[in-house]
Amino acid sequence: MSLPLNQQPHDHPHDGLDRPARLEGAVVASTGLLLATQLPTGAWTNPRPAAVSGTAGAALALHLAGTGADRALAEGGCAWLLRVRNPDGGWGTLEGFPSDAVATCMAAAALTLVPRPDPGDGAAREAVSGALAWLGAAGGVEAVSDRTVRQLCSLVLALAGLGAADGVSRVPVELVLLPAALRRKVLSYLSPPFVALALLQSRFGAPGPLARGALAVARPAAVWLLGAVQYQEGDVGSFGGDPWLTGLVVTALASTGSVASPGSGTSSGSGTSSGSVAEPDDARLVAAGLDYLRATVQPDGSWCMIHGMETARVEVTGPAFAAAALGTAGFADDPRLVRTRTWLADCQQTAPFPLYDCPPGGWTWSGPKGWPNVLDSLAVLEVLLQGDRDAPALRRGLDWLLARQDRRGSWSTFVRNTLVPLDGPCPYITAKALLVLHEAGVPASDPRLVRGLRWLLRRQDRDGGFRALWHRGVVPATVAVLRLLAALGRSRSPVARRALDRLRAAQLPDGSWSTGDRGEPGTVDETARAVLALAACGDGAGAARGADWLLEHQRPDGSWEPGRTCVYIRDHVHYSDFLMAQGLALSALSAVSALSALLAPADPSEASAPVAGAGTGDAR
Repeated sequence: MSLPLNQQPHDHPHDGLDRPARLEGAVVASTGLLLATQLPTGAWTNPRPAAVSGTAGAALALHLAGTGADRALAEGGCAWLLRVRNPDGGWGTLEGFPSDAVATCMAAAALTLVPRPDPGDGAAREAVSGALAWLGAAGGVEAVSDRTVRQLCSLVLALAGLGAADGVSRVPVELVLLPAALRRKVLSYLSPPFVALALLQSRFGAPGPLARGALAVARPAAVWLLGAVQYQEGDVGSFGGDPWLTGLVVTALASTGSVASPGSGTSSGSGTSSGSVAEPDDARLVAAGLDYLRATVQPDGSWCMIHGMETARVEVTGPAFAAAALGTAGFADDPRLVRTRTWLADCQQTAPFPLYDCPPGGWTWSGPKGWPNVLDSLAVLEVLLQGDRDAPALRRGLDWLLARQDRRGSWSTFVRNTLVPLDGPCPYITAKALLVLHEAGVPASDPRLVRGLRWLLRRQDRDGGFRALWHRGVVPATVAVLRLLAALGRSRSPVARRALDRLRAAQLPDGSWSTGDRGEPGTVDETARAVLALAACGDGAGAARGADWLLEHQRPDGSWEPGRTCVYIRDHVHYSDFLMAQGLALSALSAVSALSALLAPADPSEASAPVAGAGTGDAR
C-alpha cells in the first residue's frame, strides 16, 4: 500500500459510467483491497510513515544512555533525519509533512549531540543552522502558543546547547506528590512527558531554594510514577508504545547524570551527580526503554510514530475502522469479519489500569497492552455491534463505557472527570459514545443518555459547529453530533439545522471538506465524514458532491491517500492514519449507494432539503 505525496485526482476505467455504477466499482475495489490485505488473525497492518520526532528522540536516548552498538543506531537515525529534511530547513512530524517546531527542535538537538561517523562531514552542522533559521523565521520557540510544547522545545534545544533554559517556565514537579485521585485529574495521561520535562529542567538547576527542595522531595515519586506507567502498560519498556515519548523519558533520566552509561563505568550525563552510583529505578527504566528502542528500529534507521507495545506492530484502531466499513458494505456476516471480531474481542483488556482508575473491559490502540481509553474502545464497539449482540466482550465493553461517563454527562479520553483540557471532556467522543449506546439498545430516555445529550448540545459553537480533541478542525465532531441526532430522529432540531448549515458552509468548491478553513485543501478523511453526516440527514445532493470527489481521488489499487487529520499534540503535531481513511471513505460511499435514489432530484431547488423520513437512524 503506497502513500503518494499528492492528492491529485486519478484516472479510472469506469469514469464514463453513471454515478451508481461508479460507486459500485469503487466499493468493490476498496473492499477487495481491504480483504486481500487482511492478516490470518483477522487484523490488518496499518502502514505508517516514519516519524521525525520518534527518530530524533530514539537517537538522543541511544546516544546518551546506550552502548557503542546503540550509538551506531543513533547515527543511523541521524542519517535518516538528514535525508528527510524539508527544503525550508525544518522537519515535519512525519516524512514529507510541513515543518513544525516540535519535530524541528528534536531533529536539531539529535544532530547536534550525536556525533557523525565522519567528523569532517558538515551536513549535520548545515542542517542544524537551517533548522535554527527556520525556527527564527517562524518567530522562535517564544512564538509557540502552548506552554508545555514551548517548554519541550526550549529544554530540548538547551540540552543540545542551542538555547538557554533559564527563561523556561518552571515545571511543577511537586504535582506528582498529590493524592492519586487528584494527581490523575491534573496530570492524566500526560504523566510521562510531564515528568520527563521536569527531569530535563532539573539538569539546569532548579531556580531558588524552594524549587530545589520540591525537586529533591518529588524526584523519587516522579521516577516511581514512570515505573508504574511502564509496568501497567505491559512492562515492555515503552511509554505509550511511542518511540518519541520513550526516547524523551530515557533522555531525561540519562541527561540528569544519575544513570551510568552501559559499559562505560561513568555517568552518561554532565549533571551534578556525575560519577554517582546509578539509582536502581532509574537504571531499570533506562535499560527497559533502550531495549524497546532497539527492538523497534526500522530497516532504514528510522522509528515509527506510535509503534505499539510489541516488536511486530499490533494496532487496533485503524483495523477497527476498516472492519466497520466492510460491515456496512455487506460483509458483516462474512467469516473474515467474524474472525476480525474475535481478534478484537481478544484485545479487550482483562486487568484494571489503576493509574487511570480504570476497570477492565476497555481497549487501547496497541492491542491488549497499553493505555485504555474511550476513543479507541468506541471504534471496537462499533465493529462488535455488527455481530452477536450478546457476545461477552461486547456486553463487558458497553458496561465499561457506561462506567467511564463523567459526572457532568460527557466522556473524556483516559481519565474520568479530568481537569486536563487535552483529555476531555470531548464533544466528539461523547457523541460517538451516545450513538454506540443507542445502537446497542439503551433507550434515549435512559437518564445517562439524557444527561450526556444535554451536556453535548450545550457545546455547540456560535457558528453551529462542534470541536473534537483528537481530530483537527470542525468536521469530525460536527459530523458525529449530526449522525447521533439523525439516529435519534432529531435531524430537524434547531441544533441539527445549525450544525448542518455549518457543515455545508465548510464544503470546498471542489466538493471536498477540510478543517473548515477554506485555505486548506480537502482530505479523504474529512470529506468522507461529511458525506456520512449528509447521507444520514437525507441530503443526497450534498453527499453526492462529496462522493464524486472521493471517486475522483480513489487510487487505481482501490485505496485513498490519508489526510493529516489526527491529533497527537493539539495545534502542533498531526498525523495520518491509512486504515482510518480507507474505512471512512468506504463507509461514505456505501452510505451514498444506499441513497442512490436521492442523488438526482427532479427539482434542483430541493437538492439541499432533508427528505421526509430522514434521520431515523437507518442510514449511517
